[in-house]
Amino acid sequence: MAIRIVVAGEIFIDQVLSGFAAWPAPGEEIFATTMVKELGGGAPHTAAGLHRLGWNVALAGPVGAADAAWVKARMLELGLDTIYLTEVPSEPTGTTIAVSLPDDRTFFSYSGANKFLPPLLEALPTASHIHLACTCEPALLRHLATGTATISLDAGWNPDWLRSPQTLEALSSLTWFLPNEREAACITGETEPHAMLQKFHELKIPTVIKLGALGSTLMTGDGAIVSAPPFPVAAIDTTGAGDNFNAGFLDAWLRGEPPLQCLRKGNYLGALSTRAMGGMNGFPTQKELQIWA
Repeated sequence: MAIRIVVAGEIFIDQVLSGFAAWPAPGEEIFATTMVKELGGGAPHTAAGLHRLGWNVALAGPVGAADAAWVKARMLELGLDTIYLTEVPSEPTGTTIAVSLPDDRTFFSYSGANKFLPPLLEALPTASHIHLACTCEPALLRHLATGTATISLDAGWNPDWLRSPQTLEALSSLTWFLPNEREAACITGETEPHAMLQKFHELKIPTVIKLGALGSTLMTGDGAIVSAPPFPVAAIDTTGAGDNFNAGFLDAWLRGEPPLQCLRKGNYLGALSTRAMGGMNGFPTQKELQIWA
């Protein structure tokens, strides 16, 4: 079967700690009540979500040779093709310690093999759609835009990259830019979502802003603002919520759904993913997806 979607970016092994009543003061020690080891990073989360939604997905990225067997085994369990992984002998797979509280989370990370990601992005396999879950050189974004694939990007939190004038110019090459509210504010200098969208519209950057507990919003090509409220859920772990939003939004968009429905599906998948520890374990079942649809 031909590849329909390629998801490329950093790959991590997450150790998610949860069950804390509060954040400790400096010098204090507190204990989690739960720990989960899971494949992590924006790329695996979004790739797994898109696969569960019925797409043929390949995940591309670097992993450490020493723990590649575990990563590949978990990918196969998730239905993801492993042939576009690159094993790095000199570094372990990127590692994140995720400390999750009900309303937020904090990450302590080591890049590891992800340091070798940039050259891999220059040789991505052929796809109808490419989703990038990482910061990218502006020249790469412009190069990808010369191909036939549509392109989406969730770069994550990198203030220097977000504020770069070269980045702003290259983002106009995208089909969709998918920042959260904090990242959008960093780029635009605005504090209110509608003002952020107006700035992106002026810069000709098609943008969806993820607003967490406030839902999500976008501006159409003709300047109309579309917003969708959040889907209510009792959150246990918010790790990967934005990445699962991306999977829901892109799934609906690739199927030709209108903007409001794309936002609603993104909100739904992002919210339900927080019901369990780890970025993928709370993903909706097929029955839940059918009920929502």
